[in-house]
Order: sequence, then C-alpha cells, then structure tokens
Amino acid sequence: MRTLSVTLPFLKVMRVLALLWLSQAALLAQAQTFKMDCDAEASIPLLEKKLTPAKITIELQNIGRHVYFNVIGPVDYQMRVSSLITEQYLGANMTTAARLGAHKTNKSSGRENQITIDRESVTYAGYNDTDYQGKSVRILYEGKCKLPKQ
Repeated sequence: MRTLSVTLPFLKVMRVLALLWLSQAALLAQAQTFKMDCDAEASIPLLEKKLTPAKITIELQNIGRHVYFNVIGPVDYQMRVSSLITEQYLGANMTTAARLGAHKTNKSSGRENQITIDRESVTYAGYNDTDYQGKSVRILYEGKCKLPKQ
C-alpha cells in the first residue's frame, strides 16, 4: 500500500512537467506575426475603374520555407496569399534578396492572387482575381508601407 501513495503524487508531478514542456514546445512552433500599415490604391483595368484609396494592414508570417500574407482593410482590398501547396491551392514563395512575396493559384477555378513587398522602398504591389459587381476581374494593388517603430 505504501507504494501506491508514493506513486500517485510522483505521476501527478511528472504529468505537470510534461504539460509544461509541451506548452513551451508549442510556443516555439508558432510564428511571430509582423504587421505593416500601408496606404494602398487599387484599380480594375478590365472595367477602367479606380477604387477609393484605403489604409490597410499587411500581416506577414514566415513558417519554415512558407510565407503567409493577410491583407486587412476594406472588402475590395482584403486577401490572403501564402506559398503553401494544398489540395485546393498551388502556392509559390517569391521571396528574394530584393523582395518578399507569395503567389497562389486556385487549382479548380484558375484564379490567382499575389503580393510582393520591395525590401528597400517598402512598396507593396499585388493582384487578386475576384468577382466584382457580377464580373470576374483582376484587381491590381499598389502602395507605400511604413515599417513599425521599434
């Protein structure tokens, strides 16, 4: 009987230590999100239309060899682009010494979207194939971003 009373507290302590170790390992696996605020402009060449300029935020994550961009702003400016390859999407990492970037193609519809950010000038460019007022169009984006203050 003495063995059981010693074993239970030991197992509880080991369980707590294992959970603490796993939680620290999970934190290491998470990527830090880098955010940039940008002044962006958009146009739809097919309709010869310029959209209202907007302030957007670009969230950027780098996990392994994949990059993930999330554009937050007005509905026509929002998009997500990653270099990840899945059953539905074919992604490509376009990052070079001069720029950060990703390109994504929907395998079933053929629609594409892309984002690039020039490292030196911190300018943003991209496009998104989408439906706009009942038509399938490509919206082109460009703008100037500000690096966050450290």
